[in-house]
Amino acid sequence: MTDVTIPRTVLFVAWAPFYSGAERALLLTIRALPRERVTPVAVVGTDGDLRAHLESDGVETHVVPIRYADWRHPLDWLRSVSAIARIGRRSGAVLVHTNDCPSFQPAGYAAGLLRIPAVTHVRFPDTRAGFTWFLRPGFQRALFVSDYLRQDAISVAPDLFSGRSDVVHDGVDLPPLGDASSRDRLKRELGLPPDRPSIVIAGQVAEVKGIWEFIEAARLLVTGGALATFVVLGDDLKEQGKTRRLAEQRVRDLGLSDHFRFLGFRPNAPALIPAFDVVAVPSHIEPLGNATLEAMAAGRPVVGSRVGGIPEMVMDGETGLLVPPRNAEALSEALATVIRDARLREHLGAAGRSRAERVFGLEAHGRRLEGLYTEVLS
Repeated sequence: MTDVTIPRTVLFVAWAPFYSGAERALLLTIRALPRERVTPVAVVGTDGDLRAHLESDGVETHVVPIRYADWRHPLDWLRSVSAIARIGRRSGAVLVHTNDCPSFQPAGYAAGLLRIPAVTHVRFPDTRAGFTWFLRPGFQRALFVSDYLRQDAISVAPDLFSGRSDVVHDGVDLPPLGDASSRDRLKRELGLPPDRPSIVIAGQVAEVKGIWEFIEAARLLVTGGALATFVVLGDDLKEQGKTRRLAEQRVRDLGLSDHFRFLGFRPNAPALIPAFDVVAVPSHIEPLGNATLEAMAAGRPVVGSRVGGIPEMVMDGETGLLVPPRNAEALSEALATVIRDARLREHLGAAGRSRAERVFGLEAHGRRLEGLYTEVLS
């Protein structure tokens, strides 16, 4: 941005009930913005990992419970709006940017009190009634994480989003690419057999993320004689581990325990991705998917579902393979193709890394956001 009032302060607001993909995306968004031109101040709804990460990055961060307009508890909502507005006024914010639609309900009203524009990320599909409710205060721009999600939202609420929506794919950090010895060392640290390929499903352990298809595909591969290790990196944070425990039981019932590793939730999950040979993303619904971006950034090939925003990241046959969703047989066949061909894995991984750097790297992400901020503020 080139205005004389630089650096401008942007107030970021996030509900952040736990630290997962949306919260990490916000952290990377703030890192992507050049501090000499944009000063971030953050409001988070819970005192948890996101606040710790933001403060570690030197971002002024406040905890304010996110409350919605509710005639049964009007004071809670008023306190939430007032607290966000006070922080915005003290910091000299010129723009409010919420990390998701639920966060916008109080933050949008706070922006109205401050008489400054407000934009919101849209990360998940919703109904017309849901979008209208959360975005009731009015917004200047809706930033969708994929074109798939933008088109879906316009189809259900055209008067709400037409003419004031943009696509801003999440950014991804690009770690240095390690050599074969560093990957082998990381495998040993995770207890993975070094003599067989490993396939990981990373992120939330949930039905919608394709955990059951992943396990069934593993059964088909093992039955067919494939020598591979299947890894679940993550947990069911929404249900306190319920789906992960069911998945572990399913693996035991199928007699696959020797072929599986459940690593649980790891705060440093992106740094572990280079240890695996293939990343599976068999989601039923996926607005975008940070697991896919992190795999590409690490130079790992992706086998993912042809749904949502995944085809906007993975070029089928070039940076990975795409399969129909909810289809364990197709998933197993694609995984078999990749794990049996080391040269193909290297080719797909290298092409994915190149695309991640060119299209989704933090530098490109930061430029895109700065440009949109300038449009809104002008």
